[in-house]
Amino acid sequence: MPVNLLVVAYHRARGGPDGNPPAMLDAHFAHLARRCACVVPGEPLEGGKLNVCLTFDDAYFDFYSVVFPLLQRYKLKALLAVPTALVAESARLPDDVRTNGGGKIRAVEADQHFHCTWQELAAMAASGRVVIAAHGLFHERLDCKKTDLDAEIILSRKILATRLSQPVDSFVFPYGRFSSEALRTVKQHYRYAFRIGGALNSSWSGRLIYRVNGDCLAAPDALFSPARLARFRANFYWNRLRGR
Repeated sequence: MPVNLLVVAYHRARGGPDGNPPAMLDAHFAHLARRCACVVPGEPLEGGKLNVCLTFDDAYFDFYSVVFPLLQRYKLKALLAVPTALVAESARLPDDVRTNGGGKIRAVEADQHFHCTWQELAAMAASGRVVIAAHGLFHERLDCKKTDLDAEIILSRKILATRLSQPVDSFVFPYGRFSSEALRTVKQHYRYAFRIGGALNSSWSGRLIYRVNGDCLAAPDALFSPARLARFRANFYWNRLRGR
């Protein structure tokens, strides 16, 4: 079976342990646009080349201010995973503060102004360049017994679909963690479920879709070297053997 779908997980559009500076993302996207097929969940995969799905977690404002313009420039698409309760109606901070502020997401973020607003999400979703995925309600770990799975998995989808007037078919597990019950619930309500796996994929139809880490890129083409892709391909088969 062809194993040629690479799903990349990013967070912030800034330097640091959880992101990439805008200049690196610019060069990275330029390389991807020249060499790869950029796809979002459910789209046909092109034979004979690497298909890449860009996924960004947490819906920080720097996705809107930095990543979204790059997607438009290079005619690429991305999946944006949104923790629904952290989306505000409006933001009262200047754009430069919103772009550069905010720490790595916690279970509950007191200040929503560093995340995209509903109006910003709606504009991106309407553009055809951004597909919205659910990422929980409060970004809670889904392997904890105290977590309200109905709220994190089912209610988050309902809110997103209602506010953005479009179906939400993908779920990205917060922290990559989940219980067997959480996985069953996600599979009942979504077509596509994304987890951490450090591996390539053969299609969109697997039990779970593996993602590789795209933060802290050493070079624009770092993820696409033959050695790195060989490792991702080997991880795919190893995960299948383990039933993961």
